[in-house]
Amino acid sequence: MKFYRAAALALGLSLALTACGSGPNSGSGSGDSAGSDSTADNSLLTIAIQDEIEGCDIQQIGWENIVHGLIYEPLVVFSEDLSEIQPAFAESYTVAEDGSYIEFVLPKDAKFSNGDVCDAAAVKASEERFLEISEYAGDLDAVSDIEVVDEQTIRYNLSGPAPYMWASLTSTYGGINDVAVADTMEADAFNRCPVTNGPYYVDEWTQGSQITLKRNENFKTNNPNMTNRGIFAFDTIVVRFIPDEFTRVSELESGSVDVIFDVPSASIADLESNPDVTTYGYKQAGVSYLNMQAGKGVTADVKVREALSLAVNRDEVADALDGVVTPTYGFISEAQAGYSAAKETELSQKLAFDPETAKSLLAEAGWADTNGDGIVEKGGQALSFEMLIASDRASVKAAAPVLQAQFAAVGVDAQIREYEGAYIKQLMRDDNFVMGGRNYVWNDADILYYVFTSESGYPWDDPAVTDALVKARTENDPEARVKAYEAAQDLLVADYKAISLFADNYCIATKKDITGVKVTNDGRVWFHDTVRE
Repeated sequence: MKFYRAAALALGLSLALTACGSGPNSGSGSGDSAGSDSTADNSLLTIAIQDEIEGCDIQQIGWENIVHGLIYEPLVVFSEDLSEIQPAFAESYTVAEDGSYIEFVLPKDAKFSNGDVCDAAAVKASEERFLEISEYAGDLDAVSDIEVVDEQTIRYNLSGPAPYMWASLTSTYGGINDVAVADTMEADAFNRCPVTNGPYYVDEWTQGSQITLKRNENFKTNNPNMTNRGIFAFDTIVVRFIPDEFTRVSELESGSVDVIFDVPSASIADLESNPDVTTYGYKQAGVSYLNMQAGKGVTADVKVREALSLAVNRDEVADALDGVVTPTYGFISEAQAGYSAAKETELSQKLAFDPETAKSLLAEAGWADTNGDGIVEKGGQALSFEMLIASDRASVKAAAPVLQAQFAAVGVDAQIREYEGAYIKQLMRDDNFVMGGRNYVWNDADILYYVFTSESGYPWDDPAVTDALVKARTENDPEARVKAYEAAQDLLVADYKAISLFADNYCIATKKDITGVKVTNDGRVWFHDTVRE
């Protein structure tokens, strides 16, 4: 679960158009509708996104987007600044002092979109289904069993303190399915038309084109970040799949869509100056980095790795990319829980661009330019290697020539080789690389456990780093947890096995008359208070 949700499943979605109907009259329940005072102007909201969903059932799929955020509501959410856990679908929650359980209290009248009762037994069934079928079940590996205390109360009994679970529980993957309905359907059919607990339900999915969502009249939330905690203003939301980024922009400018995600960097300035458009910026919840071979070859010497780290001018990279990235020196971005501004400042000084020291370190390691070609050699071997760059990661791809020139300036020949990110990941797992670009996205620092320990699948392991990350991920106290991640980053930096580069800056844009959209720094988008004025 910890890496970017890009692993597709072969789900056999054979129908080009699927009509669902998971509304109040389609299930076994018969809950009363909350009613609506929506005007004609608020009857429809149209959103354009880049990637078509791979399925609707959050427990069957490998990655999610705003569609899933509209049809599911997690029990709890991170606060806007990621500093605390707050209620969402649940009314409240309690964590045992010793970390042995988490208890959630549900609203007594909670219902799914079809009117079925969403009580503690229903939530238990959904969570047990997640643990059974989701490829991300390991995120809840500390759950020993799930107990129904009463109709409104459910308890997750834990094997020990596991604050790393919050990132999953607060995400879309923490949404609730109506398993009573799922059990009556084939898996593929439920994946097209799930019955869920979010503000909308799937009405019709035209594959390759769009998905139509209808308002869940039973929806209520306890999310304190929202003014409106009941049904949404819009009767219908249509999410269109528009892969071409500039087409999305033109559709917004022409008024054909109300909201666009993934605004291309080349269009951000124009949209920001457009009086008919509102833009919302947020940052990558993670970093892009260069992984370096530490066990063999030309980068086995820590002095060489340190030299390469000091050869990188992150500000120059950001300038070359027109400011669409924010330089990072540590391995936790400001859009992640566990971030320490003080540690980032400290590391920015320790790892500041210093080409002269880089050259000195290479000389100390025995590398010198003896033939005058600008590349240092040692024992007749030039300091030359392939720098693997993900062709499907635009910012890293754009940064590669700048990094190549910076390495060349200290006498290192880094030859750019572009491959898909998944292939680079496999080359690293096969230990067949010297340097390669990688990135991660997850709004909790626990991602580091899955990147810089043997859990990553890469053939290296530093026991001290692993111990530090295990300590951090099991620390319940928020302040102590930040300190633990500070210590873990110190260990990572000391061995120079990776070079943190930057966090991407992202943008969402809306028509000016669409107000009340809330976008957090880590990219969560809430439409609870959204209306058309």
